[in-house]
Amino acid sequence: MQDPDPRTLSHAREGDLGAFEELVRAYQADVWRFAYHFTRDRALAEDVTQEAFLRAFRFLSSFRGDAKFTSWLFRIARNCAMDALRARRAPELTDPPSPAVTGDPDARLELRTALESVSEEHREPFLLIEVFGLSYREAADVLNVRVGTVKSRMHRARKAMMRALEVEEDAGGL
Repeated sequence: MQDPDPRTLSHAREGDLGAFEELVRAYQADVWRFAYHFTRDRALAEDVTQEAFLRAFRFLSSFRGDAKFTSWLFRIARNCAMDALRARRAPELTDPPSPAVTGDPDARLELRTALESVSEEHREPFLLIEVFGLSYREAADVLNVRVGTVKSRMHRARKAMMRALEVEEDAGGL
């Protein structure tokens, strides 16, 4: 995932609404997908996306550039999603997410089912890296953990996905 043009980001940081709108248009779909994968609720993902961009607008002038803009934005979205889920107390697990890795509906269903078997702790880095294309460093920034932790969680996520896909395959052959 590419960071925005530095001029656009600079203008947005200075309060240029048109430049900020460009950022929203460029990243809104990815932030919504991330929020949806996190919350598993379409309406809540919309609310989280809106709140994430409101917070980003409010705090953009304080963005120091220590991390990539996209990592910073995903961290805000993650925090908003966590806040929204906490506010709900017991999140409903409806309409689980499906990574858009293939056009084959059967394969998507298998992947979605396998992804559900992965713990949330391991699912987050998997989604950030495999679905959204962030680097390990960027995922570590979003999750506020060390790169080694992300690598470890990715290893466990991949193992869980492989186990789940093997179980699916075995069940399908019966």
